[in-house]
Order: sequence, then C-alpha cells, then structure tokens
Amino acid sequence: MYTHTHSIVDGHEQAIPFSIPEDTRARLIESLDSWHFEPHKLPDDEVLYCSYILFETLLRIDGLQESVRVSIEQIADLLYNLRKVYRSQNAYHNFEHAVDVLQAIHRFLSSAGRVPPVSILSDTNTRSWKPDKPSRYPSIVSVLEPEDLFCLYVSSIGHDVGHPGFTNNFMKNAKAPLSSLYDDKSPLEQLHCTLLLHILRNQGMGFLLDDPRISPTFRKLMLETVLATDMRVHYDFMARFQRIVNAPESADLWEKKVAVCQALIKCADISNPCRPLRVSQHWADALMNEWTEQASLEQQLQLPPSVTASEDPMTAAKSQIWFIETFAKPLFDLTAAAIPETAEYAAQCNENLELWGLRVRVLSAASPDPPVRPAASASSDPLPLSPSQLPEAYLNAFPMALPSSLLAEPSRTPTASWPTSPYSALPPLSHTRGASSASSSRASSPAPAPPLSTTSSSPSLSPSELSSASSDAPPSRALSIVSATAVPNVQGGPSSSSTVAIRAAYKAASVRKKSSFHRNSWSPGSRSAPLALGPAAVAAAGGGVSARRDMVAIVGGDP
Repeated sequence: MYTHTHSIVDGHEQAIPFSIPEDTRARLIESLDSWHFEPHKLPDDEVLYCSYILFETLLRIDGLQESVRVSIEQIADLLYNLRKVYRSQNAYHNFEHAVDVLQAIHRFLSSAGRVPPVSILSDTNTRSWKPDKPSRYPSIVSVLEPEDLFCLYVSSIGHDVGHPGFTNNFMKNAKAPLSSLYDDKSPLEQLHCTLLLHILRNQGMGFLLDDPRISPTFRKLMLETVLATDMRVHYDFMARFQRIVNAPESADLWEKKVAVCQALIKCADISNPCRPLRVSQHWADALMNEWTEQASLEQQLQLPPSVTASEDPMTAAKSQIWFIETFAKPLFDLTAAAIPETAEYAAQCNENLELWGLRVRVLSAASPDPPVRPAASASSDPLPLSPSQLPEAYLNAFPMALPSSLLAEPSRTPTASWPTSPYSALPPLSHTRGASSASSSRASSPAPAPPLSTTSSSPSLSPSELSSASSDAPPSRALSIVSATAVPNVQGGPSSSSTVAIRAAYKAASVRKKSSFHRNSWSPGSRSAPLALGPAAVAAAGGGVSARRDMVAIVGGDP
C-alpha cells in the first residue's frame, strides 16, 4: 500500500498559473454563492477553478493566511495534483463531488457568518474580511479558529480522494487487501486519509502535519473529519452530537470543534437530497449508475449483493424517501438546532421529501404495479453490461482496494510463455461517468499490455507459499523461500535464472503481471502511460548479486 501510494502522489507537477477569463470568473463566482450549484455541468477546467476560487475566498479572512502560512499558489498546486488522484471514471465519487462538498461547506459557513461570501472576490479592492459580531443567536460554529476552517476545507476537497467506485461492504465481501488491512473498519475513509496526508507532504505542506505548534490539532482534526464520512458511524455521531447540542457546557472546546467539523462535512457529503430538486435528481442518478456498475461486478465475481441496482422510477423515488427520512432529515434538523443559520437547508430537505412523496403517489396512480428491474443478486441472471461495467474498467483503481479475485492469477501448469490475460482480447475501453455532462472530457483506461514471453518456465508456487513469502516472512526469509523454491542457483547463474527469480519474487509480492498493476503505474485518471516490465528490462537486471537485490526490493526488503 505504501509503494502504490507513493507511485501516484510523488508524481508532482507544477500547476500552470491559473488564468481565469474575467467573464468565466464572474460566472463561477455567482454560481458558487448559489445553493443551485451544478459542477457536473461545467468543463473540467472550470470545476478546478471553482475549488481554487473557494480557497481564494477563504484566504480573505483576516489573519488566516498568516496563521496557516500557505499561499494561494501552493493551494493551486495542491488542487491541481489532488484532482489527478480522483478516479474520473466514477459516476459519483469523483472530483466534481469533492468540489460539490466543498461548496456546500462554504455555503453553510457563509450562512453562519463565519466565512465571507464568494462575491467578495468581485470587489476590485483587495481587502481582508472579518466576521460580524456574534448574533443574538450564537451558534456552536463560532468555536472554529482560522486554522480549523482551513483544515475543514482541505478535508472537504480531499475526503474521497482515490475512491475506487465501490463501497466498504463490497470490499469486505470481496476480501480486498485494503479491507483486510483495516479489519473492515472504514477502509475507504482510511485510504482517503492516507492519500491526503501523503499528498500534503508532497506538496510542501508537511509543516501543517509536523509542526508541534499546528500539527496536533490540524492532523487529528483532519483525520476525525474525513473518517466521519463513513455512514456506518452515523448513529454514533448523532448520539454524541445530540448530547453536545443539548448540553454545550458538558463538552470541552476540542470536542465541540470535532463535532462541528464532522456535522458540517456529513451534511455537505449527503447534501444532494437537500439541493433544489433538479440538482438532487442528477446526483441520485449518478449514484445509481455507480451502484449499478458495482452490482454488475458483484454478479461477475459471485459476491453477495451489497447495493440495490434498479432503473425503476418508483424504486428510485422510494429510495430517496428512505434516505432522507433515515439520514438526511435527522442530520440537517440536528445541525440546524446547533447552527440556526443552516435551517434553510433543512427546510429544503423537507420540501424535497414532500416532492418525492408526491412522485410516488403519481407513479402509483399511473401504474399500480410498475415493472421493477430486478436487483442484482448472486443467483439472478447477470444484468446487461456496458464496457465501463466490466472488471477491466476497474483496473486503474487503487490496487489495494480491488478484490483479491481480480488480482489473483489463474491456476495453471508451467509453460514456456506467460499466458495471455483473459482481458487482452478486449478492445481499449472508453469510460464515462454515467449522468455526467458531455461537456467534460474524460480519460480512458490504458489498454492491457501484451503478455510477456520468455524461454524460461514460470515457477509453480502454491497460494499459501506465495502468501507466506510476501506477508508473514521477513524480507530475508521471503527471499530464501523464493530462492529455494524457484531458483536454487541464483548467484552467478545465467540471466534466464535471474529472470525466473525476479518473476517468482514479483509473483510472491502478489502483484498482477499486467502493466496496469505495476507498482509504479496506478493512475486513477489514466493520465499517464503505465510502466511495463518487458523481457529487456528483466534481462537488464542481470544475474548474481544484482538479481538478488532486485528480488529483495520486489518482495519488500530495503533497496
């Protein structure tokens, strides 16, 4: 996981200075101050500009930039490189969703008078902004200091970074390595935190995490905020937040800060049912598209269904009613009790609930027994597949989040050449993001690399031996296992022997022999070509000590 993480976050690129046309800037500023914000209708560059403008607005707060010691140029680099780690093929959990959450956070805080409206940037006179005096209805949001606000914004834009496009339950059922690593406890959210920490360090913002004057608060608050987006901890949060709302004096300052940041990001993360109905409908469709792809993958892998995939309008409407009544409405009502200025968003939530109820009644009257598309299940016939729903479409997701069955090699007897991947006959796939606007250009997943060939036979190791070599044993022990099993005479042997040794160690490290899974090739946005380990590269490793060094590096030893 550490290696795969660094392979993407170390790919730092200097962002070209943002040069936003004045008419575009004015239009985006106006849209960012509206609850009718629709990032899915914007071109990719303008979505990035929106995140930049929101941070630019935040830095107008008096003393904030001096407090966090981060310039707008550094933030531009952060946003530019952070976007690359979001998987653009996801219909819902993509960079547009991250910007949507950030904009919702800004709207909540702006309504509460804690941050300036985006329209402040329209003022030609550059000036700092100070919050008004506390109103006669003081809210708990006043506990947030400038550093806390910056932390909340960074957490919002990075809260889903690296999302593979399927749920925690899917990874648990599929026994994905990432899920096993975190014992099925918020593996996706743990991944987002890990990537966000590495990206911040790589962007020169490590002082926010390491400076003893800042890090204890900043780092912990960021982790607590991102981890709260796991809906499995929702009820625990609601009980804790309810106690603070009922008796504010019973909680200390730190507990209040954490609770406020968690409440705001949770409201923003599930704010879609509380947006104007047309906007809400888009995000509902996008999430259903993502779930449909997951359901198709579950069928192909013969996993128990963990999401309901249906295109039936009645099912979709009832699903929205259930989600609003179960999660969104109670959360927004409680947040409005703590932050009275956010009551308007709770009111929109109630209005949408009534509209969805009306839709159910209309559909029921039009067709008492509407045809329902069957939900995906392990026993039902597979749903019709589009190219973006094939397992191949997920090969550019974070490798540790992928099901073990997608990473495992098929059982076979040693042959003179590596067999062709079952996916190599497929044409290159173009990915779309479900209901996303056609105005946004999307990247395509790299085509599978041709199979490697060699005159040496592939070593035959059992799964248990591979697991032992790559996981339980220390590097030196793993090396001896691979050496004894595959190549008794490594040192001084011919290049073909070292080739077998390297491939055995490569296999022992549980890395798929596809270019998409090379440890330096993970690319969510498919913006760079993967590195392939060809015969020439293998032969270049040579024999003797150099081959042993390469084996140790691949299995997990020190370089």
